[in-house]
Amino acid sequence: MIEVKNLTKEFSLEDKKFKAVDDVSFKVAGGEIYGIIGLSGAGKSTLVRCLNRLEEPTSGTILIDDKDITSMAKEELLKERKDISMIFQSFNLFNQKTVFENIAYPLEISNVSKSEIESRVNKLLEFVDLTEKRNSYPSEISGGQKQRVAIARAIATRPKVLLSDEGTSALDPANTKQILELFRKIVKELNTTIIMITHQMEVAKDICDRIAVMENGKIIEENTVKGIFAKPKNKRTLSFIENLIEPDESFSWKNLETKGKLLRLSYDEENSKQPVLSNLIKNFDVPINLIQGKINSVIGDSLGYMIVEVLGDNEEVGKVLDYLEENNVKVEVL
Repeated sequence: MIEVKNLTKEFSLEDKKFKAVDDVSFKVAGGEIYGIIGLSGAGKSTLVRCLNRLEEPTSGTILIDDKDITSMAKEELLKERKDISMIFQSFNLFNQKTVFENIAYPLEISNVSKSEIESRVNKLLEFVDLTEKRNSYPSEISGGQKQRVAIARAIATRPKVLLSDEGTSALDPANTKQILELFRKIVKELNTTIIMITHQMEVAKDICDRIAVMENGKIIEENTVKGIFAKPKNKRTLSFIENLIEPDESFSWKNLETKGKLLRLSYDEENSKQPVLSNLIKNFDVPINLIQGKINSVIGDSLGYMIVEVLGDNEEVGKVLDYLEENNVKVEVL
């Protein structure tokens, strides 16, 4: 569906070249929700704006349904953009237009008939559960409702691709949950492909099929959500996961003075139900202290994390590490 090859976007800063996007390549299947996560300045927003050429790539290729977006002339690109919609953190609604008129706008400029606009907008209002707000203005509705209007407007032309640039970061948890449920509904009922830009791992884990982690303009890791959580390969990825493991800033294992070895254990749906710590204590002559732990729900599965302190001589600790590996528990010595 979407294939990005060796995409680069350079900016000139004080006579120096800066690569906001640096040789990025990835593929997204039709009907997939693909998350791109990174800190501010990682290059993710520039990347997503290149996908519809709101930013002109310096080099590289973007294929959507085997059509090369990067080689299109302006007129052809404008036509193709009808299949690529975008929503933003700031909603970007017309304050002087009603909810109905905001949703109708892309249809009006596409010369859709008035009767078709009336029919389609009414269906979209029902789809995003805003029928009763039809004649309201943006100033009269909540932030979550504004984003639902923006989404309805974005899918009014029935696009193949929906780009979300921090589409939930301005919302509270309850409204974020509603928007994510709406994204799932869009994929399920409209078969739209969604690329989500976010800095919130808790958002990505709840909805994405796969995640790419960006840093300094590059994709440094890519995997299924379950794979990212179960076996993170990069320190930046691990830091995003740690933020979910340690939501309480008043406590952190990093501040503890310990005498033994600290281990981070991560386990999946299968071995999360096994009495791992109980078996360790029974089978090995080592005291074990549970420092911290949490279960995360990831796309219907449960992934668990524990930080434990293991006391004992190196030989016995080595046996513990071997036992965990044999039982498919990923271990990292901290």
